[in-house]
Amino acid sequence: MLASSELSDMAPVLEQVRERTGITVRATYMGTLDAVDLLAQDKADQAYDAVWLASNDYLRLRPEVRKKVVSETPIMTSPVAIGVRPATVRALGWESGDVTWSQVEQAVRDGELTYGMTDPARSNSGFSTLVSVASALSGAQSALTDADVREAAPRLREFFSGQELTSGSSGWLASAYTRRGTVDALLNYESVLKGIPDLTVIRPTDGVVTADYPLSSSPPPGPPPARTYAASPRPCAPRRSSAPSPSAPSAARSSSPCPPRPAWTPPGGANCPSRPAGPSPRGCWTPTRTSCAARRARCTSWTPPDPCGATGWTG
Repeated sequence: MLASSELSDMAPVLEQVRERTGITVRATYMGTLDAVDLLAQDKADQAYDAVWLASNDYLRLRPEVRKKVVSETPIMTSPVAIGVRPATVRALGWESGDVTWSQVEQAVRDGELTYGMTDPARSNSGFSTLVSVASALSGAQSALTDADVREAAPRLREFFSGQELTSGSSGWLASAYTRRGTVDALLNYESVLKGIPDLTVIRPTDGVVTADYPLSSSPPPGPPPARTYAASPRPCAPRRSSAPSPSAPSAARSSSPCPPRPAWTPPGGANCPSRPAGPSPRGCWTPTRTSCAARRARCTSWTPPDPCGATGWTG
């Protein structure tokens, strides 16, 4: 299964699945947008039975990836929120249920708040945060437009001046914060923030983007691609000296790499009343079924014409 990195804390649940069903789930974790890029480059074809990302919106935007998901079932939801050190919350005079993105941007501009956030080009939490902040700072009342982004651009630059910690995915950002807890706040999924001690989780009241974590199945692997082989001419079969050999039909001779053989007429003419002499007697050779059916000699099998051996009906 290809999964968003923050889902690594679901390992105990996947172990329960194994105990109850006997099915072992092996997950590969990475940033949501990195996972979509991997699928788009066909590097994950037939490598994963399922995809479990924070959002499938990025899959739907790319036709070459959209066809690689045949079903999806939302499992849980988690909004993007802000985790702030309690001392910082007190210093800013914030109430956890009454904070806006504009207040966060103002605190950054005043030099009172530094934070960590994932790369918006690689992670859904970073991109969702960017959309939330841009919507709030531009005053957009519906879908965010290019004009809204241009209007919010100066304030967005000020907002990003406070970023001092980054990562390519939400789970890795949480690990980086645990190792280097020098920033005042962390912008991440609420579910991730609640797993980090000593953070006050705040949902800005002017809007957040929520991840719905759909579990998606990939198409079953198809048959392996057909293998093609280049034809290579066989060496001509050695001619037998004990008995003459018939020539191949003209269609076979035309494509044969072997030199043409002289025509052979069996003893006794077309009706073939006798067999050629030799230690290994042969039946009459005729080029068609109908001639075989008309003759009096015994006919039991048909050997397809051979460009080198020039075989035919045998009895």
